[in-house]
Amino acid sequence: MPSLSNSNSVALATPPYAGCRLVLHTELAPVRSRWLATLAAGAGSVFQTWEWNATWYETIGQRHGVLPRIIELRDPADQTRVLWPLGIYRRGRLRVLDFLGDVVTDYRAPILTPGFPGHDDPAAFEVLWRQVLKLAGRADAVDLRRMPALLDELANPMVGLRRARHTENAYSLRLPASVEQLHAQQSTKRLADNRRSLRRLADHGAVRIEPDHTDAGRDAVTQTMAEQKSRRWRETGSRDWFAEPGYLDFYRTLEFTETPGAQVNVASLAVGDACVATHWGLIFRGRHYWILPTYAEGPWTRYSCGRLLMQAMVEWDIAQGRTVFDLTVGDEAYKKDWVSEPSLLYRWRAALSVRGSLWLAGQHLREWARDQAWLRGAVRRLRGGRLKAPAAKY
Repeated sequence: MPSLSNSNSVALATPPYAGCRLVLHTELAPVRSRWLATLAAGAGSVFQTWEWNATWYETIGQRHGVLPRIIELRDPADQTRVLWPLGIYRRGRLRVLDFLGDVVTDYRAPILTPGFPGHDDPAAFEVLWRQVLKLAGRADAVDLRRMPALLDELANPMVGLRRARHTENAYSLRLPASVEQLHAQQSTKRLADNRRSLRRLADHGAVRIEPDHTDAGRDAVTQTMAEQKSRRWRETGSRDWFAEPGYLDFYRTLEFTETPGAQVNVASLAVGDACVATHWGLIFRGRHYWILPTYAEGPWTRYSCGRLLMQAMVEWDIAQGRTVFDLTVGDEAYKKDWVSEPSLLYRWRAALSVRGSLWLAGQHLREWARDQAWLRGAVRRLRGGRLKAPAAKY
C-alpha cells in the first residue's frame, strides 16, 4: 500500500461542490476539534461521537490493525459539512473499508450538517462518494452496514446510493409526556404481571432498582453485566466478545468528556445481595440507547427480571424528560412488545479489486442460499442428525 501522510486533500470543481475540498486524515487526533464541532452543529447518533470512536480505536481498533480513514467535506469557507469516520480493516487477506466501531456500533453513518452541499442532489452525491472512495486509498472492498435512513431527522444520503439495500431493523419508543400515559398504552396484563413479579421478588429480599450508578458502583455492575452477557452468548452459541482482548476494556473505560449531553448509563435490579439484572447503555440528545441488557440465570429467570428493569428505565426516562427510548438493532420479540414499526437500516457494498469481486460474489451466493427454504431445511436435518450417512460396507 502506498504511504499516506497524516492528511491529504482534493479540491472539487463540479457543482454543487465547486470550491469545496475533501480532506483525508489517517489518524484520529488531528481531526478531533473539527469532529467535535461538526457533531455539535450537525446530525448524528451517540455512535458518531468523538469519544465513542476514539475509545473504540484505542481499545479494539488499533489492536486489530484498523487503519483510520477519516474524510471531511469542507465548504469554500473551510467549514466541515460532512465527516465520514471510516477505516480499513483486515479480514483474512481482504482489505475492507467500513465505518469505525465495527460490531460495537449499532448505527453507522457520517456526521451531517444541515443543508450540506449536495444534500438535495442524489446524483451529485453519488459522484462525490466515488471521490471519497478514491481518496480513502487502496482497499479490496467496501462494506457499510447498519446505516439509518435518518439522522436527527436529516435524510442520510448514504442510503440513497445505488445498490444500497435494507438489511436490518432497529426499534425505538417515542416516550409520552407522563408515566400514566405510558401505562395507558401498555397491556394491563403485562403491567399486572410486572407488579406480581416485584411482589414475589420481595419475598427473597429487599428489591432495589438503581437507574444510574455513580462511578463508585459502576465498575462492579459493569463486571456483573459482562459475566451475565458472556454466559448468555455461550448459551446461545454466539461469539463471546468479552472473552476477546479489548472489548470489556472499551465498555469499562468509555467516558464522555467533550460531547455535551452524552453519557454512559449503567443500571441494575438487585434483590438482597444478588444483582439479578443489569443494563449498560448510553444517553444523548434526549435519547436513551438500550444496548447491553442482561439477567441472572437459575431461579431468577421465572421473575422476568430483565423486563422489570426495562420497565423501570422507561419510566425513569420519562421522569427525566427524555423523548426516545431506543432499543437499537435486532428483531428480538421483546422489542415488538414496545413498538410496532421498525426503523430501516441499510447496507452498501462494492468490490474494488479482483479479490474483492470474489468476496462479493461469495457474499451473494451465501445470501441466495439463506433464502432457499429447501436448503435451510436440509441443513437443519443434517445438523440434527436426521440425515444419516449410508452404512459402510465391509
